[in-house]
Order: sequence, then C-alpha cells, then structure tokens
Amino acid sequence: MTASGEHIPARIQPSVQVRRAWLVLGLASLTFALLLSGLFASANWVYRNATEPESARLSVVSGSGALIRSPGDSDWRLVSDTVVVREGDRVSTALGTVTTLTLFDGSTVEVTEDTIVRIARMRSSRFLNRTKLVVLEPERGTIYVGMAARGDYAISEIKTRIGNLEVTMSDEPGRSSNGAYLVEITDDPPGAELTDQAVRVAVLHGAADLRRGSERMTLEANQQTMIDPAGTFGEVTSVVRELVVNGDFSSGLSGWIEFEQTSQRFAGESRGTLVELVQDETTLGEGVVVELIKAGDWDDVAQVGIRQRIGKTLRVHTSLLLSFEARIVAQQPSVGSSEASDFPLVIQIDYVDVDGNEQRWTHGYYAVEDRTTVGHIPSQIATRVDLDAWQRIIFDLRGLSPLPKQITSIVLYASGQNYQTRVANVSLTTSELAEPER
Repeated sequence: MTASGEHIPARIQPSVQVRRAWLVLGLASLTFALLLSGLFASANWVYRNATEPESARLSVVSGSGALIRSPGDSDWRLVSDTVVVREGDRVSTALGTVTTLTLFDGSTVEVTEDTIVRIARMRSSRFLNRTKLVVLEPERGTIYVGMAARGDYAISEIKTRIGNLEVTMSDEPGRSSNGAYLVEITDDPPGAELTDQAVRVAVLHGAADLRRGSERMTLEANQQTMIDPAGTFGEVTSVVRELVVNGDFSSGLSGWIEFEQTSQRFAGESRGTLVELVQDETTLGEGVVVELIKAGDWDDVAQVGIRQRIGKTLRVHTSLLLSFEARIVAQQPSVGSSEASDFPLVIQIDYVDVDGNEQRWTHGYYAVEDRTTVGHIPSQIATRVDLDAWQRIIFDLRGLSPLPKQITSIVLYASGQNYQTRVANVSLTTSELAEPER
C-alpha cells in the first residue's frame, strides 16, 4: 500500500500462472475427450442397435378368403397370389382359408381360418447383424409361429401381444430356444369382445415366456395354458385344442343352433318336441345339461336337436377325441331298426376329408331294444346304454377314413316317437404337433 493509501495488487508468481494454464488446458482436454467419447458411444450404439423395417411374403395355403389391409387403406384387398407384407399391415382369413407368412429370416406365421392379425413390428439391425425383432398382434382367431434360428444375429425375438399379455420366444447366446408356439383367442363366451375372451397359449417345441402385469410363466415343449378374461394364468397341461365352444352349456345354448325335423313351431304347440336346459348331477358333478324331449300323444317320428358350426382346419394331429355324457331318461317304443337316424340320441360330425370331399360320421345310442333286433344292431352303428343313468362316453376318431382335414360341424339330436334324452359336457379335441425343428 502506498503513502496515499492506494492498494497495489500482489504480483503472481510465474510458477502459479503456469499451473493455472495447465489446469485450464487439462480441463478443456478432458471435456473434449468426454464429448468425443460420448459421440463415439452414440455412434457405436446406433451402429449396433439401429434397426430398419423388413418385409414378409404372404401366400394362400387353402381357401379363397384371404385379405390384407395396409395403414391408410380404406378397404381390404383380396389376396389371390403371393404378396409382400410390411410393418403395420393386417392379414385376415375367412372360414376355410389358411395363409402363411414367410418372414425375412425364414420364420413362418401360419394364419388359420377366421383370424385377423396385425404385423406391428418387423425389424433387424441396420449396420450390424445383432438383433431381429417381430411383434404380432392377433385380433381374433389362431396363429402358429415357427421361429427360425438366430443365424448370424446375436439375438432373435418373436413376440405376440394381446392387450397387456405378451408371449415371447427368443434365441440368444446361452439360451437357444428357437421353436414354435401358438396363440388362440378363444370364442368363449361366444360373441364376446376381445377384452372379455380367454386366450390359449401353447408351445409346440422350444420355450416361451408369458407376461401379463405382475404374472409370469414359462412354457416348455408340449405345454399350454389358458389365460382367462381377468388375466389369470391357468394350470399347465399338454397341448390339446378344443374344437367345441360352450360344450358344458354354462352359457346356455350360446354357440349352438336349435332345430327340429319339420322346422314348424306354432304358438302354444310344438308337436311335443322341446329343447331345454336343466340342472342335473352328471358323472362329472352338478352342471347344466341339454334335454331333448318328444312327449305327448303324437305318434309320428320327429327329430329335435342342436348343432354347432365348427369350421376348424386340423393342422396336424395324433388324436381326435370326442367325449360327452349321456342319459336316456325315457324311450318309447323300442328301437326296431339299425338306421342311424332312429335312435333317442345320435352324435353326428360333418367334415371335409384330406381329398376335399364332404363326409359324415354318425353314431347312435339307445336304452331299449326291440326283441326282434336284440344283438342285431351293429356296434359301429349304435351302442346300447343303461336306461336312466348317466354314462361318460369317449370316442377315438383317429380311425376315420378318409382322414378329416377340416371339421365342419357337430350335431346332437334325438329321433323317435317318444323320448327324453339328456346330454352334457360335449368335447371334441385334437392334439397338435410342431413342424420338425429347423
């Protein structure tokens, strides 16, 4: 400080200035290095993870009701030949029509009859063969997914989404689980909205992870489960497809059509024929059963029953099992012929065989037999059961000749002058096998 009171700043030593300069230079270099490292990491992430959309080929396997609709289209387009499918496209099939999507990597998606599915995502890595991802969103029906091995990709994943349910099959290092699975939106209860329908998920080979909210499950080969409309996962069973809807009649006659031979119903008069739903104790426990009745003083032969349109193509199967419960409460007069239409209970299955021809299989049941025909009704035509007693019946239909390709319908009816027949817990199932592993 001078005599006049002025402050003279202290002189900074040269060594301090040098250290400060080096510090500033070091901080600037570090900042540059961090920026450069960030740019390199971002470029590396883009190089490894950036994806580009891929395409698939759609071909018709059978039928003539295949449609496709792209985003922005106002109408569906009919598919008559092989067409290209891209992200966002929706594929629809009518009854009797089956199509196959062959994806860019060789994976396949079989779109069965009466199905709609949206290809939500179909991508692979743009710069490096690191990942490939496919996301499918069924809206109704059934799809079979066959995932190809990951090949040159590090990770391969096919995911199916229905609402907040996700089914994922992946193939990555340490877990080679490429395989095949199916997802089916069941029409149970019939006509319900998508959010109110159950979903069946089955793994044919490989493994798949299921996730819905906090629930998790892994299915292995030849395992399936049902997810109810509330989202609860059911028990794990072997892979079996149920072809009959509402076979336990818990939803009344929903899914079934009532009929009678003459198709004549008048107010207050039904010529004694009647289809009713009643409660009864069957061999499987208390439940709803359907009752076929013809009573009164009418002596003419009348036929009354219910039928259900199935329209399901059998992909591949090792079994075709028909099961139901029957109780012939009353039957008059006795059965006196071997005609399949003359019994108090007849089960009929209409189908299309592997050669494309329409076929019909029937089998009758009776409790009272005319003395003149005792022992003369062939077992392949009809089976005698105990009067007024519930019996559970299982029929193995693998021996149908020629073999069925598509089940058209199932019919249950009674025919005669007077009868009272009850039927419950109708089921027609087929096991499902995967295509050979790639």
